[in-house]
Amino acid sequence: MDRQTEERRDYLYNNLSKQLTRLNQNFEQLNHNINVLKTQTEQSQRLAVFHAATFMGAKTVFSRDSSS
Repeated sequence: MDRQTEERRDYLYNNLSKQLTRLNQNFEQLNHNINVLKTQTEQSQRLAVFHAATFMGAKTVFSRDSSS
């Protein structure tokens, strides 16, 4: 290999290495985002159940007050 070819090869290898590092970081960030989304979804579901129970409880209380 001549010097120019070797320099080009080193340049391409260096670029590939940087791209793979960025890709790995993107996958790590994506995994983190997925975990955050799962947590938020679970918390939203719990909040919805809490609100439903609160409104059903309030309906029962108001129904008793109305019938008194």
